[in-house]
Amino acid sequence: MPSATGTWSDAPVMQSIFSACTMEPTAALSLSAQIAVAIAGFAGVVAAFRNDSVHDWGQVERFWLRLLLINSILPLALSMVGLFLLSVSEVMPSIWRWCSGISTLFLVPYAAMIVRTLARLAPGQLEAAGGTRVTSYVLVILLTTVCLLQVWNFATLAAFWPFFGAIVAQLLGAMYQFVRLVQSPRRPAT
Repeated sequence: MPSATGTWSDAPVMQSIFSACTMEPTAALSLSAQIAVAIAGFAGVVAAFRNDSVHDWGQVERFWLRLLLINSILPLALSMVGLFLLSVSEVMPSIWRWCSGISTLFLVPYAAMIVRTLARLAPGQLEAAGGTRVTSYVLVILLTTVCLLQVWNFATLAAFWPFFGAIVAQLLGAMYQFVRLVQSPRRPAT
């Protein structure tokens, strides 16, 4: 039931429901760090299920493995930076602004590396490995959007959710890379 002002926001029951549905930044960052470590471990699973050594993989498969590792290590590092800054006794209101700034410093060169690598692939090489340029460039556009969100958070917003959104997007990217590597065509063992 709404309060006398006609809104739910100051109704005691609704406040307790909304507060029960939110996650504290410390818990969210701790959980994302654990997930990132688990996904990084999946890289070993991928290597174990393939018939050949990582050094014998094609250029595209090694690129996908690099994306899997970076998409798990970056969220781990960013989660740890956020947890470290939260551990400071006097937490500044601008902590998420600085976290997004640090995130941008890593994500922009990462996006540039992806674009450079995709541009260097020979025509048909990505498709022969089971990928498509369209999917790859859509993922680059999503990463660029995440970068722009980080810049906006650094410049004006200073909220937790954009920073954590970047971490979640990278973890989803790592999961996608894992599935793509597992399902990519493999050469038969010789």
